[in-house]
Amino acid sequence: MRLGFFDGDPSKQLYGKLGPKDVCTPQNQELAREAARQGIVLLKNSAGSLPLSPTTIKTLAVIGPNANVTKTMIGNYEGTPCKYTTPLQGLTASVATTYAPGCANTACSTAQRAATGFDIHLPGQQQLLVTQVANASKGPVILVIMSGGGMDIQFAKDSDKITSILWVGYPGEAGGAAIADVIFGYYNPSGRLPMTWYPQSYADKVPMTNMNMRADPSTGYPGRTYRFYTGDTIYTFGDGISYSLFKHHLAQAPKQVSIPLEEGHACLSSTVQVH
Repeated sequence: MRLGFFDGDPSKQLYGKLGPKDVCTPQNQELAREAARQGIVLLKNSAGSLPLSPTTIKTLAVIGPNANVTKTMIGNYEGTPCKYTTPLQGLTASVATTYAPGCANTACSTAQRAATGFDIHLPGQQQLLVTQVANASKGPVILVIMSGGGMDIQFAKDSDKITSILWVGYPGEAGGAAIADVIFGYYNPSGRLPMTWYPQSYADKVPMTNMNMRADPSTGYPGRTYRFYTGDTIYTFGDGISYSLFKHHLAQAPKQVSIPLEEGHACLSSTVQVH
């Protein structure tokens, strides 16, 4: 959306001729799925875990309060989706599943406020639920987190029982299909965290109302963001792995590039682009 899109005769504007037939097209629905896939971040993947093979799995247990809901997928700032695909529906499209919300008699998603900040552990009884499921499982355990920000999941990061961790953010209407695409290896995850994930001790120390970026040693304020905070983290800005191994190196280029011109050439100035 840009300034001027609604000026004058709407039918003469760039998108002025769009109508109901242009809503929820197959191309747009595939775009929603692709956007969700690209946003998924693989934070942990032990050997022998992801991707799962849909041809060898007999039954997949899908457990948790967000496994078959749509509200969490779209967050709190959204349009009207064409249709929803929950994680359970996405996974069931490839393998047989057994589903349980996990907290039959307890509110799984009740957040708690700490004395000086906010509790950034998994809400309610979810950490206990994850731990008990992991201890009972005889196969790989994949933790899928839907959230709008970082969580203190040090327990899962350190656990040998929890073999993989995926952060999917708020993946939107096609989030369930995208999650299944990654879990079964139809799509190789390449997302990276857009924020640092802090430990609970950070949330206890830093008031939510203090948005100063730089650290202040005189008051013990640790600073914010990857640019200024140097303390312990759960995961850092830019973290994320893939099913493939990559080697990165910094490309080098000469500081000065000479372009020989014929004598008497009329060109007095030239812009050279290096990408």
